[in-house]
Amino acid sequence: MTMSVETAEREQALHDAFHQFNQASEQLAGSYQQLQSQIVQLSGELSTVCDERLQQLVEKERIADRLAGLLEALPAAVVVLDGNNKIVDFNQAAVALLGLPLEGELWSVVWDNIRRRAQRDTPVDDSSSLPVNGQLISITERNLGQEPGRILVLVDVTETRQLQERLNHQERLSAMGEMAAQLAHQIRTPLSSALLYTSHLSRSDIDATQRRRFSERLRSRLQHVERQINDMLSFSKNGVSNVEYLSLSSLLDEFIHNCEPQLEAAGAEMILHDMTDCSLNILGNRDALLGALNNLLTNALEHGADHVEVTLSYAENDLERVSIRVKDNGSGVPVDLQDRLFEPFFTTRSDGTGLGLAVVQNVLLHHQGEVKLEQTSEPGAAFCLLLPIVHEHNSSQMMAGQIHVRRIQ
Repeated sequence: MTMSVETAEREQALHDAFHQFNQASEQLAGSYQQLQSQIVQLSGELSTVCDERLQQLVEKERIADRLAGLLEALPAAVVVLDGNNKIVDFNQAAVALLGLPLEGELWSVVWDNIRRRAQRDTPVDDSSSLPVNGQLISITERNLGQEPGRILVLVDVTETRQLQERLNHQERLSAMGEMAAQLAHQIRTPLSSALLYTSHLSRSDIDATQRRRFSERLRSRLQHVERQINDMLSFSKNGVSNVEYLSLSSLLDEFIHNCEPQLEAAGAEMILHDMTDCSLNILGNRDALLGALNNLLTNALEHGADHVEVTLSYAENDLERVSIRVKDNGSGVPVDLQDRLFEPFFTTRSDGTGLGLAVVQNVLLHHQGEVKLEQTSEPGAAFCLLLPIVHEHNSSQMMAGQIHVRRIQ
């Protein structure tokens, strides 16, 4: 009896085990079928993605080929730099402009060679455009976005610069036409006075004192006419020619020597302050710069106090430029007139042409410099000329902090 119970229990256990095994087998079969379905689905999705990626790759290759073709077709020179400032790519225009080798070269070395060659051929002091192989080249740069490096574009702006200069020249000629009637009237008045004084001088019934007085008045009127004509000619000039390296101290010494008669005639005094610690050199046209300084002196003498005192000082600033300051002791410039100071033909004087300060600004612009009216709490007007400094290794050095003061009466 006991054996039959045990046998029955074993049979039941085997039956249950087979039942569980069948259930597990069915579950595995179902899972396998689901896995196969998922594999089929994923394979389809993978195939679709691969097709899309392949199409994108083909499209990118097509775009890359098009950009490469456009890059080679560009008339501008294009240079690509990596994060170490080395040239990694360029087009044929860059090769034609800069020459070989380029790949792997440091851009700073290539650019320094260009600047040295440009300085040797034509003295310039402009970091944004240089003459290269007879062309005036302007360079612009942009970062490569998230990648380290830059892309440089060198464009020939020779024709654009020439057209701009022609346009500026035409604008000046047009402005001269607008002032022709006014200038003719202004010249006619002193000429009429000069003719009158000339007729007086021809009389035999005047004494030596009267003759001297008429001679002085005649000279004054003729000098006024000469100044007006010189201002007109200086303003109409297109640019600055005969550029040379100039010693700033010698230029100002020449200016002071030239203006001594003018200061003496006006009973004025000039004070010179040299606040540099070494000799400075600039690049420019001597006559044009002397004329600009003389215009500022004339302006100071006309607007100074009863006893005019003009202070001429110069120093090197932090921007590789020299600052030349001309200050008088007059009443200064009214606030409402300051914005129009350098406007051609604007004047508050009945006998002025309004070209003096416009000529100064024109000369400074053609010397890559600028002129501005300084805001100061001191009485009088102060004009500041800023000119680029040209460094020379053989410049004689002076004691640091030495200040020279010279008075001319």
